[in-house]
Amino acid sequence: MRWTPGEGVFWRPAPQADGFAAGDREIDADVAIIGSGPGGAAAARVFANAGARVVVIEEGPPEERFRPNQGQVMRYHMQEGGAMVATGSTFMPIAAGRGVGGGSLINSAIAWRCPGEVLDSWTPVIGSDRFCAREMKPVYDELWEMLGIWETRPEIAGENNDLVVRGVRALGLDGGYLSRATPNCVGCGTCNFGCPSGGKASVNHNLLVEATSNGARILADTKIDGFLSTGNRVVGVTGRSFHPDTREPGGRVTVRTAKVIVACGGIGTPRLLSRSGLDLGPAVGVGLHVHPGNGVFGISDTPVRWWQGATQGAYFHVKGLPGVLPHTSSLPPEVALLAMSAVGIDAPSGMALLDYLSGLLVMISDKGSGTVGSWPDGRAKITYDFDPGDVDRVKAGMVASAKVLLAGGAKRLFCAVAGVGQHTTAESLEAALATRTIRDFTLYASHPMSSCRMGQDPQTSVIRADGRAHRLEGLYLADSSIFPTSLGVNPSITTMAMATIIAGGLAATG
Repeated sequence: MRWTPGEGVFWRPAPQADGFAAGDREIDADVAIIGSGPGGAAAARVFANAGARVVVIEEGPPEERFRPNQGQVMRYHMQEGGAMVATGSTFMPIAAGRGVGGGSLINSAIAWRCPGEVLDSWTPVIGSDRFCAREMKPVYDELWEMLGIWETRPEIAGENNDLVVRGVRALGLDGGYLSRATPNCVGCGTCNFGCPSGGKASVNHNLLVEATSNGARILADTKIDGFLSTGNRVVGVTGRSFHPDTREPGGRVTVRTAKVIVACGGIGTPRLLSRSGLDLGPAVGVGLHVHPGNGVFGISDTPVRWWQGATQGAYFHVKGLPGVLPHTSSLPPEVALLAMSAVGIDAPSGMALLDYLSGLLVMISDKGSGTVGSWPDGRAKITYDFDPGDVDRVKAGMVASAKVLLAGGAKRLFCAVAGVGQHTTAESLEAALATRTIRDFTLYASHPMSSCRMGQDPQTSVIRADGRAHRLEGLYLADSSIFPTSLGVNPSITTMAMATIIAGGLAATG
């Protein structure tokens, strides 16, 4: 099975993957890919289509473990149980996915092409134009068709997105319904728990299907903990199987191979490499960007029921603020109540408001940065320091979001910032935010990137423009960790596109 341009949307049942195994396994392959998310899946597809013997190794479970509750998704489909937190300027939770399909299982499937000026700015940094806007366009075009990416349809958008679109149009802003990789979406509003309807084009339903139909093998429930090397060359990986429910350790796994592609994401890749014992230079885990954000919420007089409709289906651009991207947000009830500080004796009043809430998440292309390492027990050690200008841009984006929500029909406003309270005008919200510091914000980030950067200098980057590690042969990276800068837009499709180009170059040269 092989998808070709012109064929249209490619969606198939998820492939069979090997899960927990009590016995040891030894495998010979041409390519071992660690991670089955957007980067790993895209690379697997290219290598398998080229005839290589491909083994994809995934820490998470072999199948989607969908349940419509936050606890279930944190347990099975979020790295470290959804408990990763960056410290530094303040505490900031950072989310990353796991399972066959990686983060695409639980994201909102928002699809953006990286702005051309960002891609073109990378050319002098990496010493190559292979990821410039001109070279990326045909790869984006292919993914757009294959994944069925188009604007959220009004009939499944839901009132939360409709309210934002009304506000955007009333104010004459650049925005509207978001493009999403959800060709069969029915608007059930549960993208972040997994897709129960088959509406979302997560990579386990397309890229990995094509890879396995052409011979690729997937080992799930398997955590890599070491690399095999001979001299200056990586020649394989080692790990262990773990039961997805009990975490009981199973058999050892050894994969011997000519090429190892690490695609564990912006947190997982530096976490693994930092404890690997490999000499990859000082840039491993340095330069982390995360697209941090905060939300503004509206309270309407009529029901919104933001859990009905596309999870995140509308956006707008803020005039004069490049790199600030507000887009709709819908939170699980328990998370919404926490954001409202409606807990304990205040929970009943908070629950009475849930039907009437709308929301915008303000995401920024951050100038602040952080680091990723590993604690002795293997968990990610993450730091992050905000740039003062980023805090000002978040505030400005929140004020702009408040104007859109009010123009769309909301009557009152609040946000997840201590001491701000409720407001009926954007101006009063702006005044309340003026004195708030970053430590007053309830922050969240789910786009870790740029933590093992691509570049020319081994002191400031980990890999070359072709994906190869500077200091070791046989080791390559292909995920969001390699971005030379923050993107400013959701990274999933750009990760697939870059991994496709990297794998294509490696497959062509043998």
